[in-house]
Amino acid sequence: MTYESAAVQESVRLREVAERAAARSTAYLLPVFRRPMAVEHKGGPHDLVTEHDLESERILRDALLAAEPDSVVVGEEGGRTGSGRVTWHVDPIDGTVNFSHGLAFWCVSIAAAVEGEVVASVIAAPALGEVYAADLTGVTVNGAPAGPRRVEREIDSLVVGTFPRGVDLETNGDDALVASGRLVRAYGSVRTLGSGALGLAHVATGRADATFDLHTNSWDVAAGALMVRLGGGRYVGCEAGVVDEDPRTSYTRPAYWATGSDVEHPTLAALVTDLTGGRAEAGRS
Repeated sequence: MTYESAAVQESVRLREVAERAAARSTAYLLPVFRRPMAVEHKGGPHDLVTEHDLESERILRDALLAAEPDSVVVGEEGGRTGSGRVTWHVDPIDGTVNFSHGLAFWCVSIAAAVEGEVVASVIAAPALGEVYAADLTGVTVNGAPAGPRRVEREIDSLVVGTFPRGVDLETNGDDALVASGRLVRAYGSVRTLGSGALGLAHVATGRADATFDLHTNSWDVAAGALMVRLGGGRYVGCEAGVVDEDPRTSYTRPAYWATGSDVEHPTLAALVTDLTGGRAEAGRS
């Protein structure tokens, strides 16, 4: 067996593990969705955690480590546990604010990285009735092959994201509002949907043309970044105005933009690099 075929087989196996773990989590989450729940604030009024985030992550950790003991799990709520060759980046509910208010745009996100490079992922959105999955053979939605679309001009594109949030205003002040206006003028449509993982899945499968965030973590984006790349799109990490397209490190950067094809999006690229580049200067003033 060649190295390439072995890598593909492993990615398929890890995708199957992730699908089973996601199914366990969503089987728990869907019945409690739109029911009364305990909600707390983590880092401020815009950063919520529910009792179900915690239980979902417990379910995911148990399922992943049982299936793949030689693993590390990096989760939003529980941090880093375990040791091994495979690292799982797990968001038990991406879009917690949506989930806690009864909006259907939320998901469970799981990515498997081997030696730093993501090779398999699953984004399960049970309230939407959809499971996005990826391994080195391609991307599927509910088992059917899917891919991005190619749009040549910004004005013909749909951008989805979470911008501007409270953290964007805290970090960049009115510059964030000015940047939001730049997007609206440059793009045909801009929508704030509240889940970074689902935004990336939508770009990867042709339902949106671009997405971005200025404050993110590996568990939010690792799964979707793989999906975007597999379809021939671009995922560009960014930190302090410096871009990173290395598949082994870009998903660890605190900001990014992603597009469904290799067409340039100059307005989006300038927005992300400008606003993140200003942080270093602000910190020294």
